[in-house]
Amino acid sequence: MNKYQRLTMLAVFGGLALTSVGCVSRDEFLRTEFARRKAAERADAAERDLADERNRVLSLEAERDALRRELDTKSAMNETLLAENKRLDEFARKLQAQMDDVLKKGVGGIEVVEVKLPPELDKALKDLAAQYPDAIEYDAQRGAVRWKSDLTFDKGSDHVKDSVKQAMQAFANIVNSSAASQFEVIVVGHTDNLPIGPITAKSHPTNWHLSSHRAIAVMFALKSFGVDYHRMGVMGYGEHRPRVPNPPRGGAEENRRVEIFLVSSKEMVPGMQANAGTTSSRRTATDAASLETPKTLAGDINAEEFENP
Repeated sequence: MNKYQRLTMLAVFGGLALTSVGCVSRDEFLRTEFARRKAAERADAAERDLADERNRVLSLEAERDALRRELDTKSAMNETLLAENKRLDEFARKLQAQMDDVLKKGVGGIEVVEVKLPPELDKALKDLAAQYPDAIEYDAQRGAVRWKSDLTFDKGSDHVKDSVKQAMQAFANIVNSSAASQFEVIVVGHTDNLPIGPITAKSHPTNWHLSSHRAIAVMFALKSFGVDYHRMGVMGYGEHRPRVPNPPRGGAEENRRVEIFLVSSKEMVPGMQANAGTTSSRRTATDAASLETPKTLAGDINAEEFENP
């Protein structure tokens, strides 16, 4: 082999060697680039996961803060309710003391005398009781028509039910008749001995209030049927004039009632007659119901609801 041939062979083998070395470098480069891209993707995914986790933490913190605010609000409301309950208890205690004082002084009500009604009036009331036996009873010895509260009012309410307004209108017609023209109408409310519930207490803090408010509601109903205010008075005895003993758990139905007495003007306590130009006939009758009551607790009774029975 001559010198020229040896140089040619060296050039060929050298080129092959360089080609082989170049191929190895590209493979490594590709592997490195692939690894780099994978690492970048993992880094991006980790960054997204971290951002999601941060958002979740922020959401949980916001929820925690909202719960704290809600708890603070409820705690404040609870403190307000406790204070209101304490105020109601104190008011009830003072009211009871006032009522006891009123009764001791003898100005808590009207002396309702047993009467003998004229035959025509007596018969009209007997017929009325026979026509509406589920709603009313007639006590001829006392000249009284007794309205059963469970049929006249919903529990804890002082709104006269529509179902008894027809009977009340019939009673008002009797009161406005000539046979009853010389009689005053005294409406007296009574309750059982069950304590007033928290919902009812918003309008009627005590049984005194509930009995008085029911008597006033019946008076308004009679007024809407044409009975003159000057002939009427109202009273409320709460649970303190039961017809029958209340059972151990309380709440005898017979004690929940509104009684309407027809009393001759001549037989009423002096100063109670419905004299023109005076209000004495209503003042004594409502003394027990007119004790000062917080405006936020006093029940408003609307006479207009009886205009269209």
